[in-house]
Amino acid sequence: MPNLIVTYDLRNQRDYKTLIDAIKSYGTYAKLFESVWYVQSKSHTAEECRDYLNQFIDSDDRIGVFDCSNNDFATMRAINKISDLWQN
Repeated sequence: MPNLIVTYDLRNQRDYKTLIDAIKSYGTYAKLFESVWYVQSKSHTAEECRDYLNQFIDSDDRIGVFDCSNNDFATMRAINKISDLWQN
């Protein structure tokens, strides 16, 4: 299962709800920071996730999706949000 990190920078319109709902619909998720999400996808690649989420942002917005499937990461005061997902 791909472990994806999704981050975004919405510029002028800032329609967060639409984008956040799309992120939540993509798989098991945890909000790590204000605009950074962890998403455990069933089978989608980082590119597929990016392409899907692109329809929910404006042309001046930015989005990044990173595949962290090797489960190698480092955080500061955010580990519980991810490790809680692995307990289930």
